[in-house]
Amino acid sequence: MFRFLSLFVLFLVVVSCGNSVDLAIDNPTDRPIQLKVDSLEVEIPAKEVVWVEMGKGQHQITLQNDSIVNFDFNQSVYMVNPTLSEYLLTEEYYGSNAYYQTYELTAAMRKKSVTYLGIEFEGNYDVVKALINPVTWDYGPRETLPEVVQVEEGDNYTVLKKLLGPQEFIDMVQASRENNTAVE
Repeated sequence: MFRFLSLFVLFLVVVSCGNSVDLAIDNPTDRPIQLKVDSLEVEIPAKEVVWVEMGKGQHQITLQNDSIVNFDFNQSVYMVNPTLSEYLLTEEYYGSNAYYQTYELTAAMRKKSVTYLGIEFEGNYDVVKALINPVTWDYGPRETLPEVVQVEEGDNYTVLKKLLGPQEFIDMVQASRENNTAVE
């Protein structure tokens, strides 16, 4: 009997985990913003992410300007972008120099031009600016990429995807310029 009960509880845990959706609601601005997810009022502090968990399926998001969006949430993690800010999705290579050329060859097949904050880039970039975005990245806005990662056995390198917010991108460009100036 105990064995059956344990299996039943395990089944309930597995089934219930598969039916939830996590929303990462991002606010890259300097002021707090508010929105509603169904009837839940959520305040997102400036430069913060607030997480909301809900069931999969149809939900209603009411923005600060009272516009209403209905959406069928069928994946496990989404980022909600209530400010409709632009984000830049980038890739970071982790591996030895010996395999970097292999990575570049495969990356060249996905290369394209994008415009972000009025600047044109060519490479493995995507611009994310929709209100509701399925999370396809490893590190979100204001999350720091690791210095070192463990590469799976049998793999020669790994690539992590990072979503840069507008201020994060500007800070990165300024730091790069300062480093280049210091070298000269």
